[in-house]
Amino acid sequence: MDDDRRDRLVALVETDYTTTRELIDGVVRTSVELRPVGMTAIVALLGFAVSEPNFALALGGLVATTLFGLLDAYHGALYAQALDRANGLERLLRLRYKALEQGREEAIETLDAALAGHRFGQYLDLDPVNWEGMLNARPRVLLAVLYGSLALFSLGAMANALLT
Repeated sequence: MDDDRRDRLVALVETDYTTTRELIDGVVRTSVELRPVGMTAIVALLGFAVSEPNFALALGGLVATTLFGLLDAYHGALYAQALDRANGLERLLRLRYKALEQGREEAIETLDAALAGHRFGQYLDLDPVNWEGMLNARPRVLLAVLYGSLALFSLGAMANALLT
């Protein structure tokens, strides 16, 4: 591959990296804005369900926990895919810097092979979010602990309402 073509492809990779970063920023921003809304709604429902033992409010808390948990997991799955893509683009750009630094034919051939195999267009590479993707959503531990605890608390409030 000639130098001019290589430089144009690297410029496209840099553009691809920028758009991937923007996707990550947007997904994180959306999650950060939605999570407090969900927590407020869930805690309000569960607070009322516990203070005035009410099965319907506790059930509403469980439904809200499930819905907001799924919404958060959806965004976490998108984040995980975009982060994997960003990491791959960074590895490719690292090959470019290595080729520039070393100037050896072997490093340039490795870069050329990586550029030839790269699929441009981040949105074409996004898989539809499915259950498996949501189970592997990031931040996995936060999602599991946060929504798992709220679900258990909802179930406890439901049991409390039935026993009272």
